[in-house]
Amino acid sequence: MTDGRVTVARLAEAKGLPVEALRRFGLSDVDEGVRFTYVAPGGTPGRTRLRTGMRGAGGSAWMPGDAHPVVAYCSADGLDNARSAGYQIVVEGESDCWTAWHHGLPAVGIPGSDHWDALAPEHLPVGEVFVQVEADNAQTYPDGVAGYVAAVVRRIRILGFTGRVHELKLGDGISDLSDLYGSDPDGFTAAVSQALDRSRLAGEETP
Repeated sequence: MTDGRVTVARLAEAKGLPVEALRRFGLSDVDEGVRFTYVAPGGTPGRTRLRTGMRGAGGSAWMPGDAHPVVAYCSADGLDNARSAGYQIVVEGESDCWTAWHHGLPAVGIPGSDHWDALAPEHLPVGEVFVQVEADNAQTYPDGVAGYVAAVVRRIRILGFTGRVHELKLGDGISDLSDLYGSDPDGFTAAVSQALDRSRLAGEETP
């Protein structure tokens, strides 16, 4: 294929993940790019996303005309990973979820920084939550990443979650889980574990 259209294969290559993994997560090729459906924890389909860019910022939008509810991005495997690990990682968007799920790590994706209210109690079947703190990006975080993180933490508390909530910072020059994986695929899981430990030592983020 010689055109510049985004495909599952091209996304997989850009993210360093197997094509089979992305297809297992529900991604499929369509004429406009790549589509996949956000699914609620109970398996009920939410709104469908269309990916037209390698990066979500500016290249990811809801399918036109889709009237399904906006829900956070999760999977049965990802929720099982959270229960087994005892913690959940809250990220923005879907790419970090693909990276985490492929490596057996928990993650749930906020579908755009203004949709933090899509988080539901069922996304947090754990005793500890980590909210990923990305670098400031005007496209992704129009009001700044600090305001987004504070809104997510407030939402978590409004849902009645009483466990520990931490900010997850992945290190200098590393914005998110996909970025961390791309910088050192072989050391990814160890680096995530170290970042989680650093976040625990930094203390709890308050609403």
